[in-house]
Amino acid sequence: MQIVSVDIGSTWTKAALFAREGDALTLVNHVLTPTTTHHLADGFFASLNQVLNVADARPLLNSGEVTLKYSSSAKGGLAVAAMGLVPSITLESAKVTAHSAGAKIAQYYSYKLNRHDIKALETTPPDILLFAGGTDGGEESYGLANAHALAESNLDCAIIYAGNRDIQDDVQTILGHKDLTTVDNILPDLDHPNPYAARQAICDLFLSRIVKGKGLDVIVGETGEEPMPTPWTVYELVKAISDSDSSWKEFMLIDMGGATTDIYSTSNNTLSPDTVLHGVPEPFVKRTVEGDLGMRVSAMVVGESTRELVNVLFAHQPQRQEAFYRYLQHLVAHPDYLPCNEEEKYFDTVLAGLCVGYASERHAGTKKQVCTCVGSVDLQMGRDLTTVRRVVGSGGWLSRANRFDIHNWMKYRELDDDGRRILLPTQFEYYRDSKGLLPLLANVARLYPQLAARTSIQCLTL
Repeated sequence: MQIVSVDIGSTWTKAALFAREGDALTLVNHVLTPTTTHHLADGFFASLNQVLNVADARPLLNSGEVTLKYSSSAKGGLAVAAMGLVPSITLESAKVTAHSAGAKIAQYYSYKLNRHDIKALETTPPDILLFAGGTDGGEESYGLANAHALAESNLDCAIIYAGNRDIQDDVQTILGHKDLTTVDNILPDLDHPNPYAARQAICDLFLSRIVKGKGLDVIVGETGEEPMPTPWTVYELVKAISDSDSSWKEFMLIDMGGATTDIYSTSNNTLSPDTVLHGVPEPFVKRTVEGDLGMRVSAMVVGESTRELVNVLFAHQPQRQEAFYRYLQHLVAHPDYLPCNEEEKYFDTVLAGLCVGYASERHAGTKKQVCTCVGSVDLQMGRDLTTVRRVVGSGGWLSRANRFDIHNWMKYRELDDDGRRILLPTQFEYYRDSKGLLPLLANVARLYPQLAARTSIQCLTL
């Protein structure tokens, strides 16, 4: 059986042809072509024809000789505005839910929406608004107030209500004239997060509405196959890898692109002695996406938001630091640019390190000591990744960089700005997705999760 997998990225469209014989999955061909952002179907079919070495791949697909699975993160992916009640509880649950569905958080709000919030949503509407807030039987007034504010607004996007079930009918009545989907509460009680219904609703909306107008609808019409958001498929592959091999039960995957840096981790919510957890327990598989940390489109934003560390790196080298920022400006204007001398290669390494360091820190949990009536305890927020022993680098630059010392960047500091210990791995083996196959194998995992997971591990380079 032959399976062709295509992943449409913001800059590049990747395609691979795999042959399955029994429990073996073999890479037959692999191609990389520029994404045709004006019409995604053009680049898609060019990649498909090239990887299958035919003038027109459609007869092969129609005959069933080749099975197609594809994904897309083009045009920046799926933008979701997350809305919750308490920032560390229902809002955090909404963000985790959206990230696991393959979305990026474009905006987020807590408590009551004010006029400024509504104006921001109307001016820069997301693809989807994930409306959460309140446990079942809990606070109602904030959710009802926000429903009325949204009802009176000019916001025109899909809305998913996944909050307190006690006001579900009221929200349905108030927002009935909007594009509203109602699902189970993502946090029915503080100990049992329930992201699955909202996560599926986000994916369903992506498939039914978001793909239209971007050229993906043409691909669906020509192939009869629907796309999936790339981060969704990679999330499921990460879960399959963890399930398939006990030595990979807990690991991190850093997927760094031109616009964003995505971090995935698999980790049990374990607490060391004399430690208490603050906030909601996180899922075993977690994804975060940092929309301001990327190697090309976001390069200048990276340089500005990490200026304090850049000042340290280029201490006593003001001219070189100025050259670094000029290089970042050039990258933003020419996102397909590749370094052509040793200094530019060094600047790329610094940029990658900044993305890795800051994205990892934002993903990990933190810990600080607090005094209580029974003595001192450690208060932990988020997940403890200090026991993770395997880290994988993926995405164009990380896949190619065989001399990148990620250890120096992942743990560039022990404490955050508030003096809290950052719970990142300290001793780990670093693997590269050197052929850039993980997002392509993630599509295959939709058919054969365990087989794709084993192949993913085998294709990694130490």
